[in-house]
Amino acid sequence: MRYFWLAVSSAAVLFIVNIIGFVDTMTQSAMGCGSGYPLCNGSIFPDFSDYHSVIEYTHRIVVGLASLLLFVVSAIAWFRYKSKSPKIKWLVLFAVIGILGESTLGALTVMVSLSPLLLAAHLGIALISFAAVVNIAYVIYMNEKNIHERGKLPLTFSIFSWIIFICSYGAIYFGGYVSKTGAGASFRGYPFPTEHASVVGNAFWIDVVHRLFALGLIILFLLLIWRARKYRSLRPDIYRLSIVCFILIILQGLSGALLIYTSLSLGAVLVHVSIISLLVGTLSIIGFQSR
Repeated sequence: MRYFWLAVSSAAVLFIVNIIGFVDTMTQSAMGCGSGYPLCNGSIFPDFSDYHSVIEYTHRIVVGLASLLLFVVSAIAWFRYKSKSPKIKWLVLFAVIGILGESTLGALTVMVSLSPLLLAAHLGIALISFAAVVNIAYVIYMNEKNIHERGKLPLTFSIFSWIIFICSYGAIYFGGYVSKTGAGASFRGYPFPTEHASVVGNAFWIDVVHRLFALGLIILFLLLIWRARKYRSLRPDIYRLSIVCFILIILQGLSGALLIYTSLSLGAVLVHVSIISLLVGTLSIIGFQSR
């Protein structure tokens, strides 16, 4: 089981990368090490008297550690488990592309000026690697425990789960856009917005769309449970995971209220990001493992 725990460790570090990334953004520390990369203001070590420099430096170090762990886990999974599970090839591909894309966007963020749309993609790309490594850990666990799937679920169920994944990804991207544009600071009232378009302008419509995303996802996850329940005797693991997803999306909505009532406090933002990361990881298992 040592390979399983190595994969879990890799997923945990990737999770921490996402959390530190938002600390970096919320504390406006992205330029804490200047426009140079990978050096920090021209030095190997940061200025420890400047917390912006320390936060950005820590972010870079953790990204480096996450990349190293991911490549090690990917190599082990490729050579040891690809013959046992064809999914491994795709999972390794997504994991590597995701971490390379995240690192590239992170470097470009400090070297050149990127639009909020590209900056919003940063979290989404990071979650690709996280979801892939979570699935690699799942496959390793199933192989090491010699647990065999009882059967495949219908293709329509798998497609439906991926539609929800895409919708969730769209919500994440839009949430990242809200964060990068600073529009979230204008949001008031829960569950219905209290701001008026004439006062806050475009932020009102951004608020409405963001909340509609949340409502739509709650409905979709309810439908996912209903569909998974039909096959709970065949794939009880998928049914249980669908329930976990629904619980997480409800918690995500409640954390949205926390964001509003704490005026986007750092703690509330980290809770919000943590829950959506866990949701994506859980939902990706349903999509990959249902067939």
